[in-house]
Amino acid sequence: FEHGDLEARLGELLRSLLKDKGYTAVGEIGILINKNPLRIRAADVVYISKDKVSSRPKGILEIPPDLIIEIISESNTAWELNEKVKDYLSIGVDRIVLIDPQTQTVNLYQKGKKETMIYNFDEDITLVEGVSVKIKELLS
Repeated sequence: FEHGDLEARLGELLRSLLKDKGYTAVGEIGILINKNPLRIRAADVVYISKDKVSSRPKGILEIPPDLIIEIISESNTAWELNEKVKDYLSIGVDRIVLIDPQTQTVNLYQKGKKETMIYNFDEDITLVEGVSVKIKELLS
């Protein structure tokens, strides 16, 4: 329940603040990593700006989004998450945010930067330009 609730809240926040600038979707959004061999990843929350697409995308995203948010579940392994982040960065996703409700930490990966930024739930995290959030506030 917590996973889906946080997905929905993040989606609502992004939609309300960025509705004129781009498109937000939640819930296992298909993202093309490779055509041959076919490799598709499913993301929890995705934002893609109108600078990248002229209309609301349909089907599997073939253009890298500006932001991908993954909410970590107990069943996720460190290897699996690392592979997802590597895949997302390899196609040019600008920001990848991993939210861990269990440890109450957030890892931020950015295109072109080697270091990972780590935040606590009560710290401001910039999701995209102009949108910062404290995860703790979304959970209250």
